[in-house]
Amino acid sequence: MKIIVDSGSTKADWAFINQDGFVTYTHTMGLNPYFHGPEKVEAELSKKAFTDAVPVLEIKEVYFYGAGCPDEFYCSKMADGLKRVFKNAKIEVHHDLLGAARATCGRKPGIAGILGTGSNSCLYDGSNVTDNVTALAHVLGDEGGGVHLGKLILQAYYYRELPSELEDDFNRSYPEGKDAIIHRIYGEGQNVHIASFAQFAIRHREHLFINSLIKKAFREYANRHLKKYRNWQELEVNLVGSIADILSDEVRSTFAEEGLKTGVIIRKPIEKLVEFHSN
Repeated sequence: MKIIVDSGSTKADWAFINQDGFVTYTHTMGLNPYFHGPEKVEAELSKKAFTDAVPVLEIKEVYFYGAGCPDEFYCSKMADGLKRVFKNAKIEVHHDLLGAARATCGRKPGIAGILGTGSNSCLYDGSNVTDNVTALAHVLGDEGGGVHLGKLILQAYYYRELPSELEDDFNRSYPEGKDAIIHRIYGEGQNVHIASFAQFAIRHREHLFINSLIKKAFREYANRHLKKYRNWQELEVNLVGSIADILSDEVRSTFAEEGLKTGVIIRKPIEKLVEFHSN
C-alpha cells in the first residue's frame, strides 16, 4: 500500500492506493515545513478524520511532493513528521516542482511549470529536475501567476489606465474603496490578497485591454523563465495550477507567439502522480 501527496501551503491532496490498486482520495490542511514542524505534521495526521480514511500502519511507501521542500533540510524536516505517523513506510519527500514535472511530463524530458497564486519552473530530464530559474516569490517575481495578474490590474486601476467601463465595474466589485484596498494588500498575506484581483482579469479576459495584460504576464513568464532553459525550442512546456488551467487558451496562444511548444496543462497534479507511481 502506498500514499502519494501533493501539498501546497493551504491544502494537501492525498491519494491512497491499496493492495488491489484501488485509489481513494482525501484532503488535509497544507503541510509546509517552512511553517510546520514535525509535531504539527504528526498532530494533523493523527486526527480521526485522517486515520479513519487511511490505515497509516499498513502503508509501505509515501511519496510527498510539497511547497516548502526545496532542499535537504526542509525535506528532512517534513520526512521526520511523516515518519512519526507512517512508522512502517519508506518515505520520499520532494519539491512540488518535481511533482509538477512528473505529473505532466511523466518519464519524458521537458520543461515543467507552476502557474497558480505564484509561479515557478524547471527543466526535467524524465526523472529529476536538472535546472531551475530562481523563483523570487511575490515581492520580486511570480511572473505569470495570480499575484502578477493581480498587480497588473491594481496598477492599471491606481494609475488611471483602466478603460472607463472596466473602472466602473472595478468600483462596483470592490466597494471598500482605494484606501481600504491599499491597506489590505500591504498587510499580512500580501501574495494572497494581491492574487485575489486576478479574478477581475479572468472575468474580463475577453476585453482587449485585459487580454493584453494577461498576455503581457505570460510573455514575461516565458522570457524570464522558460526561455532560459537549454534546448527550450525543442522541448514541450507542461503546466499545473489554477491560472494555467483557467487561462489555458491565453497561455497557449502567447507561448505560440513566443515560439514555445505547449504540452499538458492541468489544474492539479495528484491524479497524474498516481499514474506515475502506479506504472
